[in-house]
Amino acid sequence: MLNRSEDGALFLGRLFVAALFLPSGFNKLMAFSAFAASLAAKGVPYPTVVAGLLVGAEFLGPLALIIGLWPRWTALVLIGFTAATVWLTYGQSLTGLIFRPRQNVDLFQSLAIIGGLLFYFASGPGGWSRTSLR
Repeated sequence: MLNRSEDGALFLGRLFVAALFLPSGFNKLMAFSAFAASLAAKGVPYPTVVAGLLVGAEFLGPLALIIGLWPRWTALVLIGFTAATVWLTYGQSLTGLIFRPRQNVDLFQSLAIIGGLLFYFASGPGGWSRTSLR
């Protein structure tokens, strides 16, 4: 059983992680065709379907995160989204980027986001969530 300060810390952590994903997810939702076209330009197969999955994860995932619904599934979806974004951004050059850490701050920030989502997966949403109010 968590105390109020731990519940508050988990709630703030959920808000901060959601604040990272939600604005860009909303922007991609509003410019969906341009996002799908950018994926097609990168050679992604079925760009409209992939764009729909990515936008859905990036927009609906943070909403579920804020509310505290389905914590493990939400964490897994956002981890998958972040991993897919890293793969689409860096592709085959990922192994070379790991050995040049000063030039790859974005990669390590994405890995830190995945780490935070793994903490959320393990700890759950806390007391201030829809899941614990049931």
